[in-house]
Amino acid sequence: MTVRRFVEITCTATALASIWIPPAAADTGSAQAPTTVVVSTTDDGAAADPFGSDCRTRSGECTLRAAVQFADAHPGTTIMLPAGHYRLTIPPNPVNINGPLVDPTAGDLDVTSDTTILGAGQDQTIVDGNHLDRVFVTAASVSLSGMTVTGGNAAEREIPLYDTSGGGIANTGKLALDHVTVTGNAADYGGGIFNVPVADMVATDSIVTGNAGGEAGGVRCDNTCTFTRTTISDNHVINPGRWYRPGGFAGRGGGLDIRGVGLVVLIDSAVTGNSATDGGGGINIAPAYLDTLPYQLTDAVNPGMGHLILRGTTISGNTSVLGGQNCKKVFGEITSTGGNTSNDASCDLTAAGDRVNP
Repeated sequence: MTVRRFVEITCTATALASIWIPPAAADTGSAQAPTTVVVSTTDDGAAADPFGSDCRTRSGECTLRAAVQFADAHPGTTIMLPAGHYRLTIPPNPVNINGPLVDPTAGDLDVTSDTTILGAGQDQTIVDGNHLDRVFVTAASVSLSGMTVTGGNAAEREIPLYDTSGGGIANTGKLALDHVTVTGNAADYGGGIFNVPVADMVATDSIVTGNAGGEAGGVRCDNTCTFTRTTISDNHVINPGRWYRPGGFAGRGGGLDIRGVGLVVLIDSAVTGNSATDGGGGINIAPAYLDTLPYQLTDAVNPGMGHLILRGTTISGNTSVLGGQNCKKVFGEITSTGGNTSNDASCDLTAAGDRVNP
């Protein structure tokens, strides 16, 4: 068992979300050569010996879970994931489900060392959380390409401090997505993806669609995120009305919720058809969780503003019950470098080449 360390995001005394960050790996004193393993079955099963010289379960096959365990023990591993539907079937360990311990043999796939996972294509390689847990935790320099991530569930279990972020992917490291679709996932925070305050994420030629959350239906960015030729569409946020999270804290950012001080960039991308109950149907920008405090107090204690840069991006057709259809910002900043399109004026598009209400 590995003890989890948590990054807790709080407003006054209330902890609103927590994400596991693993302890640093011990220095072995010698560099390890990169290794490539090929997953040989779509079945789910733990490694017989994750520290061994190859990827095998007790049945002799190399499952995706066993490959991830192997990669965790062998930094720099590349996992080849052929076409197939890889459904996770081992529920989280009930002893740990509401506690600070992690069991890599069960529940989500915990990628804790520098790893590359190469699928056969978004419509060919499907990694399915089977609604048992989220799909991936990425806690190192991790690259995912050529796959669909679906069926993840990190929704509320009525334990306020339980880790309920990132239904598809919870990123606490440096995540790169290339030709990845994240769809059909759910979480309290970041239905598709949650990028914690110490993490960085880059998404290229990817799609985040059809995810649901209580905050951030598609992607939650609490630090640096860059999206290039990426579509964030048809994600939804519904304020769950939790007793420990007053109404203003939730229901925002149907497509993208920007809560940190890191720079978020959208280049030649699209944020369309998303919805929220409480604001920012497409994009919500707020300084951490201070947007719900009185103006005078917020102005005094604001640790920094979220900053969004847009270039050649379409933000259109998003909806919100309480306003801010495409964009809502509280002490946040939107900078347009031109060539953007929106069907309303909420995103402050005034640069050369921008089109509003085309």
